[in-house]
Amino acid sequence: MDGAELRAAREARGETQQTFADWLNAKLGRKYDKGRISRWETGGEKIPQPVIELLRDPPKRSRQTATIIAVSNQKGGVGKTSAAVNVASALAGLGQRVLLVDADPQASATVHLGVSQAAMAEAGRSTYHVVLKDQPVSACVVPAADGRFHLLPSSILLSAAETELIAEPMGTLVLRERLNAVRRDYDYILIDCPPHLGMMTLNALAASDGVLIPVQTEMLALMGVPLLLDTISKVRRRGNPDLRIVGILPTMYTQRHTQDRATLAEIVGRFGQAIRIFQPVARSTIFPQSVAAGAPTVDVAPDQAVVAPFREVAAALLRADREEVQHVA
Repeated sequence: MDGAELRAAREARGETQQTFADWLNAKLGRKYDKGRISRWETGGEKIPQPVIELLRDPPKRSRQTATIIAVSNQKGGVGKTSAAVNVASALAGLGQRVLLVDADPQASATVHLGVSQAAMAEAGRSTYHVVLKDQPVSACVVPAADGRFHLLPSSILLSAAETELIAEPMGTLVLRERLNAVRRDYDYILIDCPPHLGMMTLNALAASDGVLIPVQTEMLALMGVPLLLDTISKVRRRGNPDLRIVGILPTMYTQRHTQDRATLAEIVGRFGQAIRIFQPVARSTIFPQSVAAGAPTVDVAPDQAVVAPFREVAAALLRADREEVQHVA
């Protein structure tokens, strides 16, 4: 276990460095403090073996089946795929069994993870074949990020789904039916949605327990959020009443830009009272570098601050599951 993994484990517990130290002290009979935790996380000091062994067990979840999260925004180019890929990797790093479903015909998540969309299409192992050719999900998934989680790849074939699903009886529920068959095989299923509110996005929302909304800190990107929220409201009324909003993830943020700061303030002001606003993802050249490497940014640059928001989202998902089981108990 390295410092980044320790930090992720702490954040998954919803702890500050001080409360985390208090918990460790109660468990291990030691006298660790906030400064010691900080040195472990930054690599300034070796993590003791008893601490590593205590943290080996992944956080407990309340659900016996996967929590399904749609990552959605009808505007393209807002960092949606980066969010889906990196939250999937962050969850896997916390010991969770994760499936990432690429439901976008552009196959951005598939490309990001270094998987050939052409090869998957030729082999009949893609989201298109699952949704419209009755292929089981389990027969189509491939390992991603050195086998740390699974990917259901996409290809340009999926563009046909927008018209073919209209002819399907209850066409907005096809993906939910397919994913139900593997919900016990995973802890989390993340769906990278297309950049529009078409049939595949409606399928993803109908299949999901929650929605994560990446929003670029730019006014035009912000303008589309009310339309997505209205669509989510309609999906709730018409068949998925338990669909919740996980939060808004601001993306491509540059602190020194006045416009970015103004847009972030607008996001918080308009939606912050009703929806969780995660810390913004900074604009960085590390994202295209990780795509070129065919790996999640969380894996390529685990110690960089730019990946902290993805870990925050993963921690929030785990915390929600733990709170749910405590509430039920």
